[in-house]
Amino acid sequence: MKKMDVRVRKTYQMLGEALSELLKEKSFEDLTVLEICEKAGIHRATFYKHFVDKYDFLSKNLTVSIDEMSFGKLEPSLTQDAYRRNVNRIITNVMAYVSQNSEFLHTLHSEHYSSVFFDILSNAVCAFMLERLSGNEKIRAALGTQLPMIANYYAGAAVSLIKWWSKGEDTCTVQEFLEFVQPRIREFTEYLFEKIEA
Repeated sequence: MKKMDVRVRKTYQMLGEALSELLKEKSFEDLTVLEICEKAGIHRATFYKHFVDKYDFLSKNLTVSIDEMSFGKLEPSLTQDAYRRNVNRIITNVMAYVSQNSEFLHTLHSEHYSSVFFDILSNAVCAFMLERLSGNEKIRAALGTQLPMIANYYAGAAVSLIKWWSKGEDTCTVQEFLEFVQPRIREFTEYLFEKIEA
């Protein structure tokens, strides 16, 4: 996502905070744009300058939240260790966000809107993997047309597991989750880099 103007980012933040507060009182379906704007202290005209409706707002707000997980602020993935550290960092960042926003995400789950968040998240993780893998000439040469399939497969698996965890039904702690995932990430990066050297 392109760099957002400070004022626009502030508008998104205020509306996002207002939405989180309002969702404690009523369902997203029952919320109106006017209620969100009044809670945020923002004019409806400003809202409609950025969003088509409350559904567009929800989607774009979640996209900004995911964008702020620092996907772009990672080291070049030219080595197996660097790529593994980057993927670990992404999963850790996502888990921190999901853990800190569990009440908000739980509300989305109960209203069947969590799929919006997790679809956006899956696309973001997949795009990151694809971009980083495609940036490595050896990986690109070794895997070619398999790259999108590999990126989608692993992004889907990771996000599906995070989605399961976020429901909070007999799940583990964040630390236990990361301890389970890290060896899987190591296996994934070993598989990729073995393909290069084959």
